[in-house]
Amino acid sequence: MRIVIVAMLLALGAPVMAMSLALAKVERAGKGETEQQVCGRALQLMTEELHVSLLSVIAATDEYRQRQQAYKKQDRPESLLRDAYLTQLQTETPSLQGQRWTGSRCSLRARYEGDIDALARRVAIPETPVSPREPEDAPPPGIDPKTWELFSSSRDRSELAQTFSTVNALRMHMTEYYLSGGTWPDSLTDMGVAQEQVTGKRIKRAYLLDGGMLKLELAGRLDGHQLTTWPVEGGMQRIEWECSTTVNLGPHGFCTYAE
Repeated sequence: MRIVIVAMLLALGAPVMAMSLALAKVERAGKGETEQQVCGRALQLMTEELHVSLLSVIAATDEYRQRQQAYKKQDRPESLLRDAYLTQLQTETPSLQGQRWTGSRCSLRARYEGDIDALARRVAIPETPVSPREPEDAPPPGIDPKTWELFSSSRDRSELAQTFSTVNALRMHMTEYYLSGGTWPDSLTDMGVAQEQVTGKRIKRAYLLDGGMLKLELAGRLDGHQLTTWPVEGGMQRIEWECSTTVNLGPHGFCTYAE
């Protein structure tokens, strides 16, 4: 999985600073993943990387520094300011120009053009002190609660996508086990995988159920959520994989939403 920014042009003028980006993204498929799953995840990750790149440029502007000082005077962490910008950047998406599927990886080409000065002014400068009763998950000043909720969902999608390197590795072990013996493993140890090799900051626990079903209890930002993936028969004696999750990925999620 990688993203390449092959061109970035900043045109300095009064008063507009325009950005033009040419983007390329390559995402490798796990065992049994379909073109729609892999390319959908690639576009999601490309968009997240674009937002991070835009924020790094915005952070160098005077508009950002003004808001940074205002947040500091009100004892607001700068991380909240950065989240406020990332929330406002959710509407900024790359314009897809090409997609290529080889059967094992998806390659995307896209462009983005935007006005950095205008983006930097999207976040309001806070004028009133923070209320001591303000909840920790309250949106930053000037951010609509619904927009803040959508941004949180986007961060959840990005966080879940990061677990798929582990998920795909486990799918590969399970597929190899099945193809060699005709049955699905009953546990991770049957495949020579220790629980400690799977768990980490994003995965709390992983275990197998009947029929090759793999269940993961998530950790970190997604603590309390689960991801489930299972094999289905594809064409040409091929095994494909589907997945569901309690994380709400929105209408274009790469896994089915399971409440």
